[in-house]
Amino acid sequence: MATDRTKLTVAQILAWADAHRRRTGAWPRRSSGTIPQAPGRSGSAVQDALRRGLRGLPGGSSLARLLTRARGVRNPAALPGLTEAVILAWADAHRRRTGRWPGQRSGPVVAQPGETWMGLDLALLLGLRGLAGGSSWARLLARERGARNRAALPRLTVRQILARADAHHGRTGQWPQARSGPIAEAAGESWDGVNQALRKGLRGLPGGDTLARLLHQHRGLLIRGKGGR
Repeated sequence: MATDRTKLTVAQILAWADAHRRRTGAWPRRSSGTIPQAPGRSGSAVQDALRRGLRGLPGGSSLARLLTRARGVRNPAALPGLTEAVILAWADAHRRRTGRWPGQRSGPVVAQPGETWMGLDLALLLGLRGLAGGSSWARLLARERGARNRAALPRLTVRQILARADAHHGRTGQWPQARSGPIAEAAGESWDGVNQALRKGLRGLPGGDTLARLLHQHRGLLIRGKGGR
């Protein structure tokens, strides 16, 4: 390459890139090695010519920037800016399609090819791509959409639990057990989750208790079986 003075054109480079993609399923990179259609030439040599303006090229470019401009290929080193409004619009589309809010592990963002929910979470946390940082995907959804954030659940009190148990009894004629399922009066809550919080001292509760013992103490119920039954 050092003694090769043959002119290069953008059209040639793009033709080689298209052939590489047809052959491998991926766009070429600087480290992609020798170009089969141009023996003796490599991705790193093309990159150098694009960057330094060698062999008739104008310079100041790169293989990644050329592919982004001419083929719309995503360039990890120059990703477009993000805003919370844009991210929330993608989340709304995800929920309309799936019936649930996306999480960090929800994979690719269908509404925006090339993006992933994990990548968005990282950008929110680290302040990448124009975002302020110090946030997370779960916190953004909790703040702007009222979605339940399992890492920051609201505090519970014995008074709240008893009020919900009374409502359950009034609605069903039975007192709740740990296996009674979702709590109708508190979206996102379940009796099993409440029982776990009572046992383990989560969400502001002192711990060492169960739903059954709580109802025995405050509502006079007999305790049957073990644990939260």
